[in-house]
Amino acid sequence: MRPTSHQGMGLSGYTLMQRAGEAAFEQMLQHWPETCAVSVICGKGNNAGDGYIVARLACQFGMRVQLIALASPEMLQGDARTAFEDFVAVGGVVAPAGQAIEHALVVDALLGTGFRPPLRDPYVDMICRINESSAAVLALDVPSGVDPDTGAVSRLQGDALAVRASITVSFIGRKIGLYTGAAKAFVGELRIADLGIADASRSISTPTSLLTWQYKQLPTIALYAHKHQRGKVVIIGGDLGMGGAVLLAAEAALRCGAGLVSVVTQAEHRTALLARLPEAMFIDSESADLGQTLDAADFMVIGPGLGRRAWGAKLFALAAAAATPKLIDADGLYWLAKAEERPLNEIFITPHSGEAAKLLDVDVSEIEADRLNAGSKLAQRYACNVVVKGPGSVVVTRQGAQICAHGGPAMATAGMGDVLSGVCAGLLAPLYATTEQSLVCDQFAQAVALHSASADLAAQELGPHSVLATDVTVRIPTVLAGKAKLNG
Repeated sequence: MRPTSHQGMGLSGYTLMQRAGEAAFEQMLQHWPETCAVSVICGKGNNAGDGYIVARLACQFGMRVQLIALASPEMLQGDARTAFEDFVAVGGVVAPAGQAIEHALVVDALLGTGFRPPLRDPYVDMICRINESSAAVLALDVPSGVDPDTGAVSRLQGDALAVRASITVSFIGRKIGLYTGAAKAFVGELRIADLGIADASRSISTPTSLLTWQYKQLPTIALYAHKHQRGKVVIIGGDLGMGGAVLLAAEAALRCGAGLVSVVTQAEHRTALLARLPEAMFIDSESADLGQTLDAADFMVIGPGLGRRAWGAKLFALAAAAATPKLIDADGLYWLAKAEERPLNEIFITPHSGEAAKLLDVDVSEIEADRLNAGSKLAQRYACNVVVKGPGSVVVTRQGAQICAHGGPAMATAGMGDVLSGVCAGLLAPLYATTEQSLVCDQFAQAVALHSASADLAAQELGPHSVLATDVTVRIPTVLAGKAKLNG
């Protein structure tokens, strides 16, 4: 909830409310310059006060204004009551909650940052009416129904329910819930209004930070470097019929800087691997020297296409016992959840929500209700670095938590996780091969950002329906070199 004054700034709560309303109204004019009518729908807190200010400004601008009050204005207190009175003073009229939405542009001022699921009546009915109206929607601070701290959204008959905004104007600080989880489907285009408070737009209002791809943070390659100094990666997986997974991971690892990549997989995949990726080396999973090979690697990936048969269980046990930093993904996470002892050395895991739920022995709904908390619990339970994949991927390392600002629904396709595993290996292996382990947490996070930013580039060029995992790998070099022009 917005404070009555901003600490250290000498600004009253109503001054901030007026600035919020003015910022939202300015965004409305910029995005819908031809509009001459607006329906403003208000609740009963400070968010409603913002709405009353937008409505007053629209009246003064000469627009037709329909203001629907879900709660009687007599319930308003403090700054929100003042905003209502100012609206009435310029001739504004308040309509009852049951009135039909009249205009093609709606301002959502129902619920603000104090909301926590679940939604209750009459908000459920009003949000359904807004979404069914086909109107464009400008949400103030957060779309009503979104938890601003976690990104959780209430469910109605199994479906997520919140106001589906065209644009959200968020005030003062970034709300972490607008960047992750189910909320991302409701935010629309996000704009931050700092309300004249220094640095407010660059900080998220929790200890969690926003993760973006920063190509200048990529360590340089020493002039005297040879392939062994750029990192030896071993990728383990690809049971019968699943050879594509390790191939995707291997190619991504090489594209991201690994000096040597070996693939431990079923013999049936050897020809396809060497034909598609001759730079990679094939290692038979039955090799007597496999244990020594794993110990000699700088980094390993265990899991892509590993399967859940005895073959995969045996390889997981061998990898877990190796004295090598390792990333565990896909079916590797299935075996990790069953393991009685934690694998040796530093661990990185990359679960999606279903895999995270299995690892924590909870329902998927609990993960989705607070993805940030789920990431922290995984990091603690498995003493690892973790990314919980999905909308607004959550990265947790010993340096803290971050939410990835890149990525979108185009990534919901087979093989994306395998590419991410390879990207992580490609960025991390060179650090373990040299003396730059202090950069490990940073580069793990940057690997997540690189992967998602490359997917965004693919979606821009191909459209979100057509992106394949291999399309992401193809675009990694452009993003890696800082040559990509990404939207947003």
